[in-house]
Amino acid sequence: MGESLWFAVQTKPRQEDRVQHLLRVRGGLEVFLPKLEEVRRRHSRRVTVVEPLFPSYLFVQMTLDPDPWYTVKWTPGVKRIVATGDVPTPVPFEVIGMLRERCGDEGLIAWRPSMRPGAHVQVTHGPFAGLQGILERPSSRGERVRVLLQFMGCSTPVEMDVTDIELVA
Repeated sequence: MGESLWFAVQTKPRQEDRVQHLLRVRGGLEVFLPKLEEVRRRHSRRVTVVEPLFPSYLFVQMTLDPDPWYTVKWTPGVKRIVATGDVPTPVPFEVIGMLRERCGDEGLIAWRPSMRPGAHVQVTHGPFAGLQGILERPSSRGERVRVLLQFMGCSTPVEMDVTDIELVA
């Protein structure tokens, strides 16, 4: 019996959850499907969306013995095991460990805005849409930030959803 390693498995589009379930239940394999939780704006509402961190990919821990290999290869929804030529390419344990650490207890990586205080931003939604300002700091309430908007010759602090602003290039 060979050494148990992690491998990346490519799935058919939007089949990650199905493949994960089938490999765990039917194959008894350890499967890791990191997901990203982010807040998006749909129309005028904020919605939380959970999607695979790597769309159409998941990780499976297995040996290259025939039984687990064929179980993965012939699972409905699987396109292929990622390989170099005909040789499956193992994913280093350190990479899986780092991803698992970032996922936390819920198995989700929470998206946090990459904008830093002092960044130049433009308001994209709401009553101040089109105005530019400087990101002052995160607000005390969840996904809100405080922005110093430039209008009428002065800087005015305004608190808004982080989804209502974007970085100015």
